[in-house]
Amino acid sequence: MARSVGPEDVVVPFDSLMKGPLTIDQDDPRLIQRIKAQYLHPPSDLPYMLANKAKDDPSMGQSKKIREILGEKTDGFFIECGALDGETRSNTLVFEKRYGWKGVLIEGDPKNFNLMKEKHRKAWSVNACLSTHPYPNTVMFKQSFNIGKISSLETGHEHRGFAEVQCLPLYSILLALNTTKVDYFSLDVEGAELDVLRTIPWDKVDITTLSVEFIHDKEGKDAIKWYMEGNGYKVYSEVTHPGSLANDFIFVKKDFQGNNVQS
Repeated sequence: MARSVGPEDVVVPFDSLMKGPLTIDQDDPRLIQRIKAQYLHPPSDLPYMLANKAKDDPSMGQSKKIREILGEKTDGFFIECGALDGETRSNTLVFEKRYGWKGVLIEGDPKNFNLMKEKHRKAWSVNACLSTHPYPNTVMFKQSFNIGKISSLETGHEHRGFAEVQCLPLYSILLALNTTKVDYFSLDVEGAELDVLRTIPWDKVDITTLSVEFIHDKEGKDAIKWYMEGNGYKVYSEVTHPGSLANDFIFVKKDFQGNNVQS
């Protein structure tokens, strides 16, 4: 006798899970494999194609503070999101060029990502947003070079100046890279910083330092500071720059023992 099909028999296509809001665990093996197969681009083995070949630190001061904390470390790993074109005001280029660090550059805007690929960075790269949820989803991304950001527009429709972009949890990307140890995480996503930070399972990752832009977050800079302090971090300093080219907290793990870090 045939059995009626109930809700437990409904199989959701994996492509639908990638779009959200149906959830899938950040460490689901299917998600990790999808990231490896479709979103991770390997480091370039071609010569750099930088606009300013003589300048290896275009950061607005964030990288200098991180180097104060970590010293002349040569075996590090970084994350940079949004990575923009891989050179303009990059907080991680100096670690890659001068110290030989490995890392991953994350950029949601497809136009910026294509510009970044032309730079031939020696880091992994991902054309995706960092998800503001602990699961993958898609969003409409406003394309505006250095001030592009996730919008509130619904996906599934074309909008001039916007692109539908996949968002991935940071933890999932790290698992796809087979690492949970990060020396420096640069986070500048035009107002979604705190939501991204809230997706991170802090008991499963080891991130030593972060620079986090605070100027655009809807909950205000104090909310970011309190959240990070509650997860075992302290503010090492703030970095600001004329013209709002930098408005960042520099965070360091409270238990990190560095020469310039007071316990």
